[in-house]
Amino acid sequence: MSTTTSQPSVKTSSVELEQLQAKVQSLVAPNFCTGTLPLETSAGKLFYCKGSASDSGFLSFTDGVLQDGDIQTLVEACQQATFGRGSQDVLDESYRKAWKLDVTQFSAQFDLARSGIMETVHDQLLHYEKNTLKLEPQLYKLNIYGPGSFFKPHVDTPRSEKLFASLVVVLPTTHTGGNLLLGKDGSLFNFDSSKLVFHPETKAPQIAFAAFYSDIEHEVLPVEAGYRITLTYNLHLADSDLPIPKALSDTLTSLKSALLDLISNPQILPNGGALGFGLLYQYPINPKFQKDLVKFAGALKGNDALVKTACSSIGLEVAVMVRYDLEDEENDEKYGQGRDRISDKCYGVPQML
Repeated sequence: MSTTTSQPSVKTSSVELEQLQAKVQSLVAPNFCTGTLPLETSAGKLFYCKGSASDSGFLSFTDGVLQDGDIQTLVEACQQATFGRGSQDVLDESYRKAWKLDVTQFSAQFDLARSGIMETVHDQLLHYEKNTLKLEPQLYKLNIYGPGSFFKPHVDTPRSEKLFASLVVVLPTTHTGGNLLLGKDGSLFNFDSSKLVFHPETKAPQIAFAAFYSDIEHEVLPVEAGYRITLTYNLHLADSDLPIPKALSDTLTSLKSALLDLISNPQILPNGGALGFGLLYQYPINPKFQKDLVKFAGALKGNDALVKTACSSIGLEVAVMVRYDLEDEENDEKYGQGRDRISDKCYGVPQML
């Protein structure tokens, strides 16, 4: 009798555990993030040395497209890339074929700390711990993948207990192939840097980056032509010295809730439209130039920034715009027939999706 009563209990527990597991998996936040960023001229040079100070050189990634011959001089300063197996560094070109420079052999003008990339990575990868923890990047290697170079599927070897994730920054060079596959056979993402390192319209150089948890399997597909040059950073966990106050978090949550209640009301903007919020702070912009407004959009202050963050977090598109008031007939003589008057305030307008 005890056997027959315990069996259904085991089955029930198994089903409940499977349901719980499915629920947890459905709520898992993204475990990687990717993006691009324009590479400014002041951040476009890479200095390197092979041995002595006299045997050195530099490449510029912003003064025209680099030719393979220029990159070859950098390759000649490199060593064959190894990979970690347990506590050992292994050289095996049947598993990984690439070149590398150690951090003591090069210096890049590109400044990760000032680029804004870490803010994105921090928000996307830390999720619920981002109020108390932060990610500290440590430049690890420069790697070059030329024609025929590859790296078979692998998981990064943890070299520290606090290693949390990896960040790969791809510099702008012309290449094909060399895709970074995240997850088994690219099940998570296929990161094709060859299509990202130059702006699709202006062809201006830009960097492409991918950050992912250190325990995610990944591989680099063979490069078919050109050279793929990357800076790799190890991202370590550290205690945040500036935790976000709980009161601010509650305020943001309250505002998000109010916004959701508003846009969920079928009587509010039934055919779509825009919500306008008057800015509380003054900003030194020229409303005649649209480009100034585009650049200004990310530099809001105080409560203006809070409104922008709340709107963005619930999927609304946010833009800072100028409000124009048409003069009424009484003022036509003063301003001229049909003349528009620019309002003395700018308005942030979240566009309804």
